[in-house]
Amino acid sequence: MLNDDARIAFGTDMGLLAPTALALDSALRTTAISQIEILGVSLTANAESILRRVAENREVPIRFHAINESAFAGVGAKGSHVPNAALARLYLPQLVDGRVLYIDGDTLVRRDVGDAFRMSMNGHCIAGVRDFSTLKKEVKFQSGRSWVDRARVGDIVAPLPVESYINSGVLLIDCGAIRRERGLAEAMLDFEYADRYPLVDQDYINELFKGRILHLNPSWNASWGRQKQQVSWTRELGYSGDEVKREPARIVHYHGAEKPWRKLPRNRWKRSFSGVLAYRIALRNFQKRFPEVSFDR
Repeated sequence: MLNDDARIAFGTDMGLLAPTALALDSALRTTAISQIEILGVSLTANAESILRRVAENREVPIRFHAINESAFAGVGAKGSHVPNAALARLYLPQLVDGRVLYIDGDTLVRRDVGDAFRMSMNGHCIAGVRDFSTLKKEVKFQSGRSWVDRARVGDIVAPLPVESYINSGVLLIDCGAIRRERGLAEAMLDFEYADRYPLVDQDYINELFKGRILHLNPSWNASWGRQKQQVSWTRELGYSGDEVKREPARIVHYHGAEKPWRKLPRNRWKRSFSGVLAYRIALRNFQKRFPEVSFDR
């Protein structure tokens, strides 16, 4: 039975098309989704057709929101793993009503994410998971290790603790709440201001929404399947409750320059074996059903 409010969104471009199709397929195979929103940056008709076939395979309606590269004028290149398509999520409150779960294309949905549409957000505009790298560095910093970039991250979330900083790869967004706050939805599209930050949209989201972010359990955005480490660090930094419960990963996020559909160095396999293996199995099964979708090796 479909949940009428179970809406998911992806931002993608031609470079991220194949992994986004796999991520979408994994979401549809685990959760009863009612609506798919695709924020497509300069997608071709054929690219849209591929995503449409994935959605039709599960009989779920899909809607495309075409965004041209010119919409991000003034944003400098930050590397191929931080494309302009990542900025597309900032348009969601302008395009969608109600609550939407935004998911990056370099992900794998492992378990039902339907709880996102039933949980209380306690008045928060967005919900996300504390950033893996930030947690790791802060735990080490508090043990006496140096962290060169700590002041910069701290300034973004101040006066909140530095570990309040979230990863923007998976976001539960209350679009209605954002629109009701005067000027907030419009401020999200100030790309010239966002470009001042090294991580553009992620830094800007943290700065813009600080104090209005509900922190989710790391299972919602498990860094290469390492949610146990994320939970341990979160608990070590003094947090409790649902956020530090031990849970299997709901969504695995393969953030960074390395990607699981490409050849990986041995140390990545060692650090993230279960997460990489899960993706490779999903990739093999996906390509059996959609052999026409070509992945960049």
